[in-house]
Amino acid sequence: MTTAPARPGPSPLGSGPVPPLDLEEYLADIGDRIRAERQARGWSQDQLAARASMNRRTIRSLENGIGTLRAFAQACAGLQVGMAHLLSDQWRLPARHPSLTVRQAEVLRVVADGRPLSAAAPVLGMTPEGLASVLSGIYRRLGVADVARDQRRQAAVRVASTHGLFDAA
Repeated sequence: MTTAPARPGPSPLGSGPVPPLDLEEYLADIGDRIRAERQARGWSQDQLAARASMNRRTIRSLENGIGTLRAFAQACAGLQVGMAHLLSDQWRLPARHPSLTVRQAEVLRVVADGRPLSAAAPVLGMTPEGLASVLSGIYRRLGVADVARDQRRQAAVRVASTHGLFDAA
């Protein structure tokens, strides 16, 4: 465990000297925050790496608490979150937003009008059973799997519309 010496001077609350900083724990916390921000956006490590002009290995290292200040700043830029905010006590775990793949959004768009699965499946090049399975996955991803069966599809369409998931696909 690497421990920095106690920093002289008063603490932010004025209650005495600031305790020693456990550098490994601090870097692990930063990594956890980067991971939380990435996951809240529904991004993979590859997607964050592309947005931050980095490679996946570097993102994985940052999320494990290993990295340079420059890499950390690049990851923050890719996340479009200020580094100071990510380091502050005001940072809170972001709410996770639902996401769909392009194909899942297409499937939901086709069945949004309420047509039977037997009519929608051929349009999508699927069997009705396969379509039912894909829809179950979509319902879980959107957090509506526990909605009453006859209202599930409308609830999924509502969540997808609210979060702009049809527009993004």
